[in-house]
Amino acid sequence: MNIDIRERLAKMPERYRNCCWAAIIAAMAFIHCFRIGSLPCGINVDEMGMGYDAWCLANYGTDRYMNSFPVYLINFSGGQSALYAYLCAPFVYLFGISAWVLRMPAVIFSFITLFFSVRIADYIWTDKNINLLTGFLYTIFPVFLMLSRIGLDCNLMLGMSAMFLYFVLRAVNTGKTRDFFIAGIAGGMLLYSYILSHIGMPVFVLCLAAYLIYIGKMDLRKAAAMGAPLFAFALPLILFHIVNIFGLDEFKLGIFTIPKLYRYRSDDLSLGILVKNLGYFFQTTLLYDEVPFNSIPRYGNMYFFTIPFIAIGIIHGFYECARACKNRVMKAYAIITMWALSMYIMGIGLADGGPTVYRVNSVFLPYLFFAADGIIMFGRVIATHVAAQKAIRIFYGIVLAAYTAFFASFIAYYFSDYIQNTQKVNLFNFPFGDALDFIESELPKGISDRNTYIGDCDQAYIYYLGSTLTPPDEYNELIDDKPYTLWQWARSYKNYRFYFPEEIDPLGNYIMPDSCSEWISLCGQYGFKRENIGRNCLYWNDMLSETESKADALIDWGHGIKDGEIFFDDGENTFLSGWALNASYGTVWGDIVAIADGKYYYAAEKMDRKDVADILQNDALIRCGFRVTIPNERLKNSESIKIMFIDYTHRECYIETYSNK
Repeated sequence: MNIDIRERLAKMPERYRNCCWAAIIAAMAFIHCFRIGSLPCGINVDEMGMGYDAWCLANYGTDRYMNSFPVYLINFSGGQSALYAYLCAPFVYLFGISAWVLRMPAVIFSFITLFFSVRIADYIWTDKNINLLTGFLYTIFPVFLMLSRIGLDCNLMLGMSAMFLYFVLRAVNTGKTRDFFIAGIAGGMLLYSYILSHIGMPVFVLCLAAYLIYIGKMDLRKAAAMGAPLFAFALPLILFHIVNIFGLDEFKLGIFTIPKLYRYRSDDLSLGILVKNLGYFFQTTLLYDEVPFNSIPRYGNMYFFTIPFIAIGIIHGFYECARACKNRVMKAYAIITMWALSMYIMGIGLADGGPTVYRVNSVFLPYLFFAADGIIMFGRVIATHVAAQKAIRIFYGIVLAAYTAFFASFIAYYFSDYIQNTQKVNLFNFPFGDALDFIESELPKGISDRNTYIGDCDQAYIYYLGSTLTPPDEYNELIDDKPYTLWQWARSYKNYRFYFPEEIDPLGNYIMPDSCSEWISLCGQYGFKRENIGRNCLYWNDMLSETESKADALIDWGHGIKDGEIFFDDGENTFLSGWALNASYGTVWGDIVAIADGKYYYAAEKMDRKDVADILQNDALIRCGFRVTIPNERLKNSESIKIMFIDYTHRECYIETYSNK
């Protein structure tokens, strides 16, 4: 009986840990997958760029610029790391492009990161309860959730770093050449996750090699086993940098393309920013940054009360590094600290926004271990100064309760109020394929053939490509000189305009997100019809037609037009003036618009015509006078112009055409 009790007590901790792991996995599955397609709201412009390239790769074996299997993507001229797109390609091939599809690799890698983080913890600490603490902290820290709910290429570096560091630790621990070879492969793949790793990785590899050689854990054979695959993976990227630094032409290595960017972002690094970033790095990583989809200021990246624990962990890490070097022994914690130092060196040189959370995301991996170590070290201090074992249990109970409470509060906020506060932030937009289909299938041809303006988002053209799944050869059909393809597409394609005009085009159709209050109000004022399609609003003007006039007009031209012909003024502009009324209702026109050479010119000046009002004995018609100013250059390019008289109140218009003399 006593033996049975002892066996049950021995099994209890393992059962307890298994229950805890089940709870962690369940919580992870919920918070990382729930509403993944709608939170963050919309699709980030770089997500869509990556997604469309992934679709092109899956279906045509090229990116959108017709480069076969590029080692680096051109994206919006400045480049984008390619690994995420290749991982995403099978998903978009099977399911098309949508927010949840584009974020699936990020969600999967959140579990991969958890797995390798826990395995790394096994090398740092022998106590299995500490790897449970590591998994718990990874699950509840806001930064890990927010980085894994958006399909940005850069965020993949976090998971790849965990994988790489695990294989490094395993290789050093086993001493097997095969394991060093695998670590080299993992390090080579990491280079394709984010371009900033091209700075941090060399720093880390040099520190690691020096440390392992010094303590006798790496010889020439092991160094070659790790270095050979690492260099093989790195070589195409080295060639990529050479091509872009020296302005060489792109070329192919077999089926792979070494691309030339239209804008090589060397200005993202600056020695002049080092002093500022020495402290700013810790401000953005330990507290929060200003990017809404990276951080929530009220909670911070890892909750503010974690900062002392991380600070303790950092100090202990450097102590372990010094101690390990002095005694020439292997310490897993020393290698983790070297990685943190490498990420710090990488981050402090970043200009143009500095070391934001997503740019230095890999530093949060050592922060995770620093936090766990800080909690443990703090507990040891209590154990040293407080004899009662009960005090230690109280400390860990308070820490666990505090983290659980903050996590519950964060999750409640994130899935409720956060949505309201970040409906659609800058650089996000909603796909509008359904709105385009509605225009083509539901609107009359005369209306569907008009210019359709798509606005209130950055790089609207990429959302068109991703929404319509336009083949890459159509995207490149504008090609004249390759760099200019991007700029042509960024403005227009066929009758689609990827911007809003400076002044509203009364003959245009408009697609905009439902948060675009300014243009929604403007289209409403002009009496446009509205259709809500998903998270987008479609507006069109069913009053206007270029072939028929619904209203009767009374027009008297005083200057610029006589007998149906236009007379040019001297100088740069011609002024067309007179007075006009909607004869059907005896009212003043709401707008008078001239169309010349495809441009719209409004009667900006409405003038009093007391003489007309007196004759008609109606003071309400006094503002019937108008003047339209048209550049002579535009008139010369037009054989004729159209004058549209619009009555928004009665939803009618009158159109007349006048020829140039």
